[in-house]
Amino acid sequence: MGDQFRSMLAASAGIELPGCYDVLSAMLLERAGFPAVFMSGYGVAASFLGNPDIGLTSLVETSLLAKNISRSIHVPLVVDADNGYGNEDNVVRTVHELESAGAGAMILEDQVFPKRCGHAASKAVLPLDEYMRKLECALAARETSMCIVARTDALSIDEGILRAKRFSAAGADVTLVDGLPSLDALKRVGDEVPGHKIINLIYGGKTPLLSANELHDLGFKIVLYSTPALYTATHTMIQAMRLLRETGRLDSISEKSVHFKDFQGLVENGYFSRSGGEALRRALPVAGAVSAAPAQSSAVATPFAPERSTRRQSAVALPAE
Repeated sequence: MGDQFRSMLAASAGIELPGCYDVLSAMLLERAGFPAVFMSGYGVAASFLGNPDIGLTSLVETSLLAKNISRSIHVPLVVDADNGYGNEDNVVRTVHELESAGAGAMILEDQVFPKRCGHAASKAVLPLDEYMRKLECALAARETSMCIVARTDALSIDEGILRAKRFSAAGADVTLVDGLPSLDALKRVGDEVPGHKIINLIYGGKTPLLSANELHDLGFKIVLYSTPALYTATHTMIQAMRLLRETGRLDSISEKSVHFKDFQGLVENGYFSRSGGEALRRALPVAGAVSAAPAQSSAVATPFAPERSTRRQSAVALPAE
């Protein structure tokens, strides 16, 4: 997956990278056609622990979820590794754990512990030399082609650009100056920071919500949508469950829901498409038969339309539109 992600970086086209928060959301983002998936630390903290993004998620939890996600999708996974979960020794272990988990890339930020969301207030960063030691250890520790994204949460645009330049010079594959507050700041980073760059967009966050094409034109190779899957799922669930509670009728929210057979088709085909899936399908013909016949009347069958795998061939067909 590291090689595949590097090929995407080398191609002329920009990359739109959506954030997942668990295995199922990662599978849905792949089905939507995105070429890679981001495992959001913000989303994992909220979905797995019910916590804000303040550094309470551990490396063990992150690497386990990354492994489960990477085994369930066929596109590169970019993992939010926060600040490396400690000092240089912790960073080296983080690199090895995420390589073993199958990550195509990881993001390492320069915040102190405890950290904060990149678009939140009250952030603080490590002294530059201290972070550079962590970044250099991460770059040297790799045993695979996994990419390293170096992120800064510097509080001024001048400091952010200075740090990103140092990161790029040290060999970071991609840089991220997070929380850019204006079009002028976007233009400066795009013009002044060399190499591949990411911009992180959050609805309600600090950065102007320009289109992907506009951001690519400004010099950002990757447009990161770190939270829309989490936010839209939250919004839809609140609305639907309130309506169900008020009406006491399941059919009152049918138009907001996937059909049983569509959902079965999604998870079963995802399961059977993994390594060894052909043998699993033969051993469980009843389950395979369900996934082969999605309901034609479902109002939301389209999001489950098949996407071509770039990693390995699916053992069975995904549900058709």
